[in-house]
Amino acid sequence: MCLSPVGEGFGAAGHGSNPHASVPTIVFTSPTEGGEYERGARLYVRYRCLPGAVGERIVACRGTERSGGVLDTRSPGVKTFTVTATDSGGATTARTVQYTVWWYVNPLREVADLHASRIDMGVDYSGAGPVLALGRARIVRATDHLAGPESCWGKTCVPPPGDWVMYRLLDGPFAGKYVYIVENITIVVHTGETVTAGQPIAILHNASPNLEIGWAAGRGAYTLAAARRHQCACSDPGGWSSIEGRNFSALLTWLGAPPGYITSSPAGQRMPPDWPALPQAAPAGARAR
Repeated sequence: MCLSPVGEGFGAAGHGSNPHASVPTIVFTSPTEGGEYERGARLYVRYRCLPGAVGERIVACRGTERSGGVLDTRSPGVKTFTVTATDSGGATTARTVQYTVWWYVNPLREVADLHASRIDMGVDYSGAGPVLALGRARIVRATDHLAGPESCWGKTCVPPPGDWVMYRLLDGPFAGKYVYIVENITIVVHTGETVTAGQPIAILHNASPNLEIGWAAGRGAYTLAAARRHQCACSDPGGWSSIEGRNFSALLTWLGAPPGYITSSPAGQRMPPDWPALPQAAPAGARAR
């Protein structure tokens, strides 16, 4: 919490020598403490100030922006909003709330000659150029030493030369979820690094096999599909369009990327019950460079 205790700082001195005199109360409706808002969202500031003592009245109630004004969501990041209140007895107090502005971008928007391929455990694409972080994230694993036989793809290894990046989203509706990118990439980030939305994390090379991007399990080198036993039991571990791959394709399409094509829709597959739904409105600025 980032709240100034009532009576701290400017507080009780305004009521003479009584250190326990009441100070004004500040009530926030918007933004809320710990709130998360999409970049570019048009939201209005709402707050009010109440006198802390009987017989007093509020003579000043001023915030970073006036109540009824537009909240600052122009850029992503952690932001603060402060209101200061003074009553007719001279008592003054301030309250600060902290909120986050999140932003998701099309991670493939700078890939040249981009072509979508099949949906399997993730979504496959061909092309050449930088692959970007979908949102603000922490790089959980970035390695080029995971090559192995086809029998372990999507679990503990990936196709040669074994390049794998996995990151954990930190903001927005998918905060806490993991994303992987793999196949024919040169990694440009390091494990433990925090990246911003739109920051390059790998360079895609136009060669076979295609790039694959999708939901990761968050442990080891497992795709979420493989961890949930939605990896195809056929000779090709990505031989069907898993529900996890279809879900990630929907997210990429929402962000402006071309969707992958479905090869099959296995019966009985469902996303985890607490899995976020895509916001209804088109993302603000997701396609912008």
